[in-house]
Amino acid sequence: MACFLSNRHDTAITIPNVENNENISIYIIMVRVGSISWTVPHRYNDFVELHEKLSSDHGVAKDILPPKKVIGNRDPAFIEKRRGALEVYLTSVVSFLQRTMPRELALFLDFHLYDILFLLQNLAMHFFMDGDTLLQISKSYTFTTFEVCGIVRY
Repeated sequence: MACFLSNRHDTAITIPNVENNENISIYIIMVRVGSISWTVPHRYNDFVELHEKLSSDHGVAKDILPPKKVIGNRDPAFIEKRRGALEVYLTSVVSFLQRTMPRELALFLDFHLYDILFLLQNLAMHFFMDGDTLLQISKSYTFTTFEVCGIVRY
């Protein structure tokens, strides 16, 4: 299980490739925290949505996200150029926000699934928001293997 807090300086975010699925480009993000790595797929529109939140709430510069292009956005050369620019964007944002790691960015990079502190934070939020409903439905709750590992470890 990853721990970004302990491995902030041993973290890498790359976008090694792009998959085309029904005329939609899916950017495959590789996240590595210490010795743990995982991939996260996102469309360009997901980056736009993330950037709007980060620029309005966390001081990220508005002009660092590669711009949208309507005509020619299926061109392989354009997709490759955008892939590189999005990789630079993510690297810059993670570096800028590494001390605070806003929830929006953590969710975008799936830290809530692979990083122990974000996993526990997400679990606590889930129980806080939905605990009463969960108890009304059933008197038991099934934890994932990662959740059990996180609870036992901390």
